[in-house]
Amino acid sequence: MRLKIAKESLLNVLSHVVGAVERRHTLNILSNVKVQVSQASLTITGSDLEVELVASTTLAEGACLQAGETTVPARKLMDICKSLPTAALIDLQITEDQRCILKSGNSRFVLGTLPAEDYPLLTTENTQGTQVAVTQRELKRLFEKTAFAMAVQDVRFYLTGTLLEIDNNQLRAVTTDGHRLALCETVASSNATQLIQAIVPRKAVGELQRLLSIEDEQLALLIGRELLNVTISIASRDKEQGDTTVRFTTKLIDGKFPDYRRVIPRGGDKNVLIAHDVFKQSLQRVSILSNEKLRGVFLNFAADTLQLRANNPEQDEAVEDLAIQYNNAPMEMSFNAQYILEVLGALDGDDVSMTMTEANQSVLVQDPAHQDQTYVVMPMRV
Repeated sequence: MRLKIAKESLLNVLSHVVGAVERRHTLNILSNVKVQVSQASLTITGSDLEVELVASTTLAEGACLQAGETTVPARKLMDICKSLPTAALIDLQITEDQRCILKSGNSRFVLGTLPAEDYPLLTTENTQGTQVAVTQRELKRLFEKTAFAMAVQDVRFYLTGTLLEIDNNQLRAVTTDGHRLALCETVASSNATQLIQAIVPRKAVGELQRLLSIEDEQLALLIGRELLNVTISIASRDKEQGDTTVRFTTKLIDGKFPDYRRVIPRGGDKNVLIAHDVFKQSLQRVSILSNEKLRGVFLNFAADTLQLRANNPEQDEAVEDLAIQYNNAPMEMSFNAQYILEVLGALDGDDVSMTMTEANQSVLVQDPAHQDQTYVVMPMRV
């Protein structure tokens, strides 16, 4: 195998797949990427047996001097490419003794390789499953508005991912860690005849967020029993480089997501309307003096006023009063400030509505102008 390619072109393809590669893995070959060169294209594959990314781009005429395939250390190849000067030309060659020699200018690097046929791949041949058509922009938005509420290292492994639910041409993303819940939905067309649910792992959600753009280009999601597939076309910013096609595959979490509908409070009789930016900035200021471990902030609701209060074992205290729209009985609640701030970070509107029932029960947080986003936050036990 021998390839002559511009540094930027190789780095562009490599950067789309290297995120799937683990630095340390029980299988040495999974620290590598699989490189396939043909007369027409360059294809690089990265995988950790949970997430697989395959990026392809067309090659300029004469770039492929000898077709072939191999696997090379992902991070080392990435770091070498990054370190080369701008507009450098790379000569990549696999010798008869299966070593990878990379030359550029006066630089020469020799990398060990492992056989391409030993590289494990996720099964992508299966085309059975539910097909969902949604735009890149909307799919990216679903993940961005909900990813923060995924659990981290929870024994309830099904909470460490994002639930994708297809129901009557609605695509819904739901996350929860048991303390708060995030839900966002959008219109999507599918061939589903019944409710379909799939739990996408945390790492896969992060990679999808990175790959997706804010373009209105249609994507075709294929959701099977064990895998989720989607192919994303990424336009090149450089006219001299070809566009890149990334085939994304992830294993789904095998588990039953809790019935999130039962968690969303209904029929709350106490409604609050607060200016979004004012609330967010005040909460950030007051939380500076909250307990570093618990991050607790008291919210004291009274007639058209909200008092935010925080203190800590060092006897520090912060108090701030806000004007709000509220005409019910006075009520005090305590929340983890970070949970509320992350919800406010996901909302884009000018106002925030909070719907409550009792001081010790969950609060429903929404943007009155965008009902497709729903957030639930549990108060702290005082």
